[in-house]
Amino acid sequence: MRLFKRFTVIRTERELSGRLELFRWVVTVLAGAALLVVILKSGYGLVTSPLLNRVVYWFNILVVALFAVDVVLTTAFAGPLLRHLRRRWFDFVAFVPIVVALAAGGTGITFVILRQAVIVFQWFAGSPRFAGFLRRLRLQPVRLLALSFLGMVVVGTLLLTFPAATAHGRVTGFTDALFTATSATCVTGLIVRDTPVYWSRFGQVVILCLLQLGGLGIMTFSSSMAVVFGRRLGMTERKSLSTMIGEARDQDIARMLRYILGFTLLAEAVGALLLFVRFLPDFARPSEALYCAVFHSVSAFCNAGFSVFSDSLVRYRGDLAVNFAVITLVLTGGLGFVVVRELLNRDTLRRGPLSTLRRLSVHARLVLWTSGLLLVGGTVVFFFAEYNGALGGMKLGTKLLASAFQAVTPRTAGFNTADISALRPVTLLLWSVLMFIGASPGGTGGGIKTSTVAVLFLAVRNRVLGREDVDVGRRLVMKDIVYRATSIAAVSAGIVTFFFAVLLVTEQAPFQAILFETVSAFGTVGLSTGLTPGLSGPGKIAVTALMYIGRLGPLTLALAMRTRQGKLPVAYPEARVMVG
Repeated sequence: MRLFKRFTVIRTERELSGRLELFRWVVTVLAGAALLVVILKSGYGLVTSPLLNRVVYWFNILVVALFAVDVVLTTAFAGPLLRHLRRRWFDFVAFVPIVVALAAGGTGITFVILRQAVIVFQWFAGSPRFAGFLRRLRLQPVRLLALSFLGMVVVGTLLLTFPAATAHGRVTGFTDALFTATSATCVTGLIVRDTPVYWSRFGQVVILCLLQLGGLGIMTFSSSMAVVFGRRLGMTERKSLSTMIGEARDQDIARMLRYILGFTLLAEAVGALLLFVRFLPDFARPSEALYCAVFHSVSAFCNAGFSVFSDSLVRYRGDLAVNFAVITLVLTGGLGFVVVRELLNRDTLRRGPLSTLRRLSVHARLVLWTSGLLLVGGTVVFFFAEYNGALGGMKLGTKLLASAFQAVTPRTAGFNTADISALRPVTLLLWSVLMFIGASPGGTGGGIKTSTVAVLFLAVRNRVLGREDVDVGRRLVMKDIVYRATSIAAVSAGIVTFFFAVLLVTEQAPFQAILFETVSAFGTVGLSTGLTPGLSGPGKIAVTALMYIGRLGPLTLALAMRTRQGKLPVAYPEARVMVG
């Protein structure tokens, strides 16, 4: 008993009284009511009378004032001030846009709603049941990735059904909203509604946000923000993110996340600046030119293919500046952040580009060689195959530029400067192969990936030469990687075949057009011969599912549905099977 008398409990944080805790819940409930009012007013346009608008305005002011009181009381009852600022920095950051909104005649209620949403999420995360659910989910990174994309699709679908999301102010059907939200989240670019004509500025901004989050991956984006603001990642989070971004070294995860977020913002900013300078003479207002530049820069880097021009980029098919900016953004986003980090880092500036190229990993060499061969080969094939077809009537320089552009876009980009519906059957077939291959691992694109094709090619070559092992650059490729590449290619081909058969049943269209549409959806490319807007209801649902599967990857989706893996408890004798 004497032992315990020698200890004194030091309280570092005061607890909120029952009344103050009740006050915080009142603020949360009122913020939820304000969110409902925002949806009814701005989303569905149900609040129209001047009296109701005035009531809503003062109600929002009341909620903002209660938010300010809540922040002051929470700070007063917290522990050390610096520690509290690190934990609740978003409380004080929210004041800046609220003050700006009040000065402009608004209320800033949106930021209060976001703050309360964070509070509610933290409360749920602290509850035993929800914390246990998150803990189990973190142990399954593939399933977590699948659910995060599904959550984005659901939220995007809800927002796009708002009348405010359309230019004519009407409710969008569920199927069209789901298709568009999935296409944006999965950075595909297939559209059933003309983006600049059908969707309002609000709807286009929703699509733009889905493009950005879908391109990076919601888990990568949120973890990057957490790292930037100083939060340390746990062991489970490191393992999950290493699976998602393709970084094998756990100790470099935080650094890689900072690089991904910083490089993405920098690349998109530079691309937007270049496009803004070029678009400026074509628009009456600089704000419109800036908006189009930002939209196309994000869409290009994320390999999405969405455009705020009805003809995509056909009007700029001979413009060197636009083509250079878009091609560079597409290739950079599609190479994969792991490869980009090897190419562009501090050592590149210190030692020079030649030294960097000599020190590249085997993975980076495979990706660069495969991407380069596909780009050059695609340009040559498109130029000669469509010289008098889709390229007919253009000048020689424009034909070469359009050929190079169209050789890049099947790598899951989705933009076009030539009429896709005018392509010849042989071009459609070859472009289907390019779309099936897609981008590179760890990037913003889809497809089975360039490194997968490279490993399969090396495995076939070595088998033909009588070699058992696969080697490249004096390095041995593990058999597990060869088996994984074979599985990805086989499962992907099976998925494409299945959905191709479904669309053959549901759609009345030429064989090659349906094949092209199917591969474009699976590879999250977005190129179309014009079949997408005329899809039937079942056809839209099938393509929606295919875009989701294609973004996650067939092997990733298979792993998400399997909770356990293990080896057989027994070893069977070998069997002789004749093949070929």
